[in-house]
Amino acid sequence: MPTARAVKDIALFGGSFDPPHCAHVMAMSYVLTCTPCTEAWVLPVFHHAFAKDSAPFDTRLALCRAAFACFGRRVRVLDVESRLPSPSYTVDTLRHLTRRHPGARFHLVVGTDILAETDRWRDFPEVTRLARMLILNRGAIDPRAVGPVFPPVSSSAIRADLAAGRDVSDRVPASVLDLVRKAGLYGSGVPA
Repeated sequence: MPTARAVKDIALFGGSFDPPHCAHVMAMSYVLTCTPCTEAWVLPVFHHAFAKDSAPFDTRLALCRAAFACFGRRVRVLDVESRLPSPSYTVDTLRHLTRRHPGARFHLVVGTDILAETDRWRDFPEVTRLARMLILNRGAIDPRAVGPVFPPVSSSAIRADLAAGRDVSDRVPASVLDLVRKAGLYGSGVPA
């Protein structure tokens, strides 16, 4: 009698990651230690559906690889959205991934701040059918979320601080900040 294949629980963590910051890394640590997910796939958005300006995709991909390298093989940074039609819609990414990985059970990692935007998402009911929502508290406790309260660190605030020459080392992983400075991203320039 054939045995059933075990389902693999995989967390999907999408976003602009412009730049990735400490709360992103904290979220992955929580997901990999306190949920059924044995691995996570980080999916930087290629062209944001809400028309947000971002650093070049390949740059953000490299920043994500630096940010999540501490997790080794348990976190993979994928360029899948660069190979799908633009703009990037979560539902299209999920359809693609569920077709390609039928043995996976996907968990979509989002912060509570995103919940107010789901009416703007393309086919959000289909998103919730294709992936279990893994909602994390961002900045405050929310009864719809799990886990601790993650700091409300903002990539846009980090970009503004870098442009103004302010220190962001308390919010950005050192490996990411090194790449940001070397590339002169966000007006940061190379440190003296």
